[in-house]
Amino acid sequence: MKLLTSSQSNSILVDRKWLSQYIPDNSPRYQHILGVVHSMESLLPQLNIPNDWKPSLLQACYLHDIGYSPQLNKYNFHPLDGAIFAYHQGFSKSVVAAILFHSCSFEQVQQTRHDLNNIYQENHTLLDEQDKCFIDLVTYCDLHTSSSGQFITYLKRIQDVVDRYGPSHEVSRLMLANRPYYEETIARVNKLLGHK
Repeated sequence: MKLLTSSQSNSILVDRKWLSQYIPDNSPRYQHILGVVHSMESLLPQLNIPNDWKPSLLQACYLHDIGYSPQLNKYNFHPLDGAIFAYHQGFSKSVVAAILFHSCSFEQVQQTRHDLNNIYQENHTLLDEQDKCFIDLVTYCDLHTSSSGQFITYLKRIQDVVDRYGPSHEVSRLMLANRPYYEETIARVNKLLGHK
């Protein structure tokens, strides 16, 4: 299933109201998504990237966890379910890539969802530099946003996940196992921001 095949551009206005059609606006997930959007809004003025990428990056933040919506659940894996939805809605290739690969989704598939490995391998080969930048930026914002939408450090985010799920839960184990990948992502974004 190739999801990264075109550079469509969707004109859907993605905002809080639109999001609430898929994720209940009184849920922590909704607040987390808005926090990720806010984090990206704060980051964008500091980034030396093409201006036409910026609206798409905000779309990707609104959509990064849309796959948690029960009405979109097909594979029981929110990055893939969300990416399929975004693809069928006509969002750009980089937005779909950011949803599909954000926050070490590819690594998670390799570790725990072998049934999805072919889909991820096929799409991984189609990533270009813009796609990779989108994935890094959405992941960076996701890693710095608590479950309730507040800005937090990356290490507090990991601790938050471990505290909520317990240290032996699969989600906690994956967060801890993927720390090197997260740290590489943060380093790449810090380089874009001019931080050392």
